[in-house]
Amino acid sequence: MAKAKIIRRLNCSAPASTGIKLVLATRFKEMLEWRDVALDWTDPEGVHSMRVASRRLRSTLRDFAPYLHKRPLTSAGKKLKHVADTLGEVRDLDVALLAFAEIKTEAPPALVGGFTQFVEAREALREKAREALKAVFEKDLPALESQFVAGIDKAATPRGSSDGRKPELTFAEMSRAVILDRLREFEKASSGLFKPLDVEALHDMRIAVKRLRYAIELFQKCWGRSMWVFAQRAARIQTALGDLHDCDIWIQSLGKHINRARKQKQDEQVAALVWLLSHFVKLRTKHMRRALDHWREWERHNTSGRLREILAVPTETDEILPPPESAGTTANGLGNQPSP
Repeated sequence: MAKAKIIRRLNCSAPASTGIKLVLATRFKEMLEWRDVALDWTDPEGVHSMRVASRRLRSTLRDFAPYLHKRPLTSAGKKLKHVADTLGEVRDLDVALLAFAEIKTEAPPALVGGFTQFVEAREALREKAREALKAVFEKDLPALESQFVAGIDKAATPRGSSDGRKPELTFAEMSRAVILDRLREFEKASSGLFKPLDVEALHDMRIAVKRLRYAIELFQKCWGRSMWVFAQRAARIQTALGDLHDCDIWIQSLGKHINRARKQKQDEQVAALVWLLSHFVKLRTKHMRRALDHWREWERHNTSGRLREILAVPTETDEILPPPESAGTTANGLGNQPSP
């Protein structure tokens, strides 16, 4: 899994534009470092790592958007999204096939034969997605690299710095505004948790908490090591909602396949897919409960209030400390290692 690098040269007291340039250049370089590994089909984690790196970069671009000139990075942004989407298509199929291989061992032996066509169809889709990824790397990635690097300096030029009205924000001041924006988005989206059958609302909450987590991780140098508590609590909610979303995707897909198999009188496949649908319906309930538990933990510890208290008085640490070695349960109520 791709771990975001600690940007030790980041100066929170420096102008925001200086930090923006450093962060964007670093995150883009991190993503490119995975390109060769991502094409090694013997290890699906390569695609996963590059996809996570692309997500972090795109989330960072979104955080910085109010402080950037949009035009210099418009074309690069579109190419970056295309690269990320293509990585996502391969990764989603990798995950589906890996999950299916594990689930199949739990299925009654009489149903295993009915899964064959279902699996073969996804394997064929993955081969097409892998070929598409190769083509994107060959065609779009070189152009993206030159456009992105060239666009960073122009996009991050301070706005109105020469008109004498206001001094430029520091990186720490900007980080406070960004984290608070992401926190408000998460709080607003959290109402989706109480609509357990509203797939889109739950998906929006997952995206919001992921963006909050990425922002906290990115800016924690300006606020101290205690910020990792908030990042990990957000990650626990994100992981539960991510597992829930995976179940929703499976359920939606299986419903279509079952109806198609019924029309074609494929009784063996129908029986296998109905069993699989039942499996994901039960699993979805388990992940829904986990998401509710983690949200209750967030509320019980007044996590949003404590985060706002820390952000009220900016502090810059001279030396960034890594997150705790173990992500096991602690006195802060943190638990399992978060997913990206």
